[in-house]
Amino acid sequence: MARYAKSTNVPISRSKAQIGDTLQRYGVDEFGMGTSPRGDGIIFKKNDRIYKINVPNPNPDDYSTDMKYEQARRQRWRVLLLSIKAKLEEIEAGLISFDDQFLAHLALPNGTTVGDFMRLPENVERLAKTKMPKLLCG
Repeated sequence: MARYAKSTNVPISRSKAQIGDTLQRYGVDEFGMGTSPRGDGIIFKKNDRIYKINVPNPNPDDYSTDMKYEQARRQRWRVLLLSIKAKLEEIEAGLISFDDQFLAHLALPNGTTVGDFMRLPENVERLAKTKMPKLLCG
């Protein structure tokens, strides 16, 4: 289990609200949330592009009590808030562009994301066969 926020008492609703506030403070045009049996997610729009971040539910079988399961769910939302804040600060500091930082979450016309597309077996295979440049000299 991740260490950050492992004993948080912050309700998921507050974490979601803070994520929305943070994204809007950094110039996101629109923000929304969704829920499904598989988990929750956020969706936002910036510069006419839509981004989706899924927050899958933990496996309930991994937890001995409902309280521990709910704790794990709260923790995931706190971790997502931390991650989004860090990403937006990197963008603000000029270390990376918004597009590059959130590329994996960019929604495609079919509803999937760039990250989903790149994980398709045929794309993984294609990349494995491609000669990639060396990362370091030598």
